[in-house]
Amino acid sequence: MSRTPCPLDPIPAPDALKARMTDWRTAHPRATFADLEIEATRQLAAMRAELIAVALVAAVPDTTPACPTCGGTMQRVGTRTRTLSTSQAEPVTVTGHRDRCSACGAELFPPR
Repeated sequence: MSRTPCPLDPIPAPDALKARMTDWRTAHPRATFADLEIEATRQLAAMRAELIAVALVAAVPDTTPACPTCGGTMQRVGTRTRTLSTSQAEPVTVTGHRDRCSACGAELFPPR
């Protein structure tokens, strides 16, 4: 299944990542292969977290969803910021709308 391209905020291009690694290598001339691998993994994990954060914000619909608990009408009740962790332990901070069900009081953040 192919994915439809999504216009997202600018993400560091491969050339920018290569430049970061080159700068890191210049600052650490005695780094071993293992050190280089650890740093590359760290930088890729940070980029992955940024991609996830951008995609989460881009996926928020303008309409409020139905309550997943009772099917009632959700209402926007403000915003919230939450920090999650990726599987690589990189933080992803998301700010978005907080919705509350007018019938049962269940809340969603970020909205589904």
